[in-house]
Amino acid sequence: MKMPARLLGFLGLLLALGLPAMPVHADSMASKLEQLGEMTYLKVTDLRVARRNGLLNVQAEVTNISSSNERLFYHFKWLDDAGFSVWDEEPWKPVVIYGKQKHLITVVAPTPQASDFRLVLQSPNNTTSSGSSSTTTWPNE
Repeated sequence: MKMPARLLGFLGLLLALGLPAMPVHADSMASKLEQLGEMTYLKVTDLRVARRNGLLNVQAEVTNISSSNERLFYHFKWLDDAGFSVWDEEPWKPVVIYGKQKHLITVVAPTPQASDFRLVLQSPNNTTSSGSSSTTTWPNE
């Protein structure tokens, strides 16, 4: 199969500049999540990211697969291209997700230097790797 000269020249330019012609791999949703324990009833079912007006916008959809109400605590870590933190650690934010419902977490990065993020999640009904219940105590319990 013959490549047009323009395309071949463009690919050569990318390689000469040290830029990959194609991404090695796309970031998966799991790479953006840090779960403190194994989430039993709450699952992140969708994650969308866009840059608007120079700031990262994130929407995470969390689904409660249980029929009972579940509490979730979350916060974001804002990172630069090298993976270094560009903002102070955020406080934990609480939310109740009703049984068999979905909840949309929407947030805008606090600084234009944030080019990446991690969504850190914790639920009192998490299980540990051994399968026993977590005994983490949260404020206002």
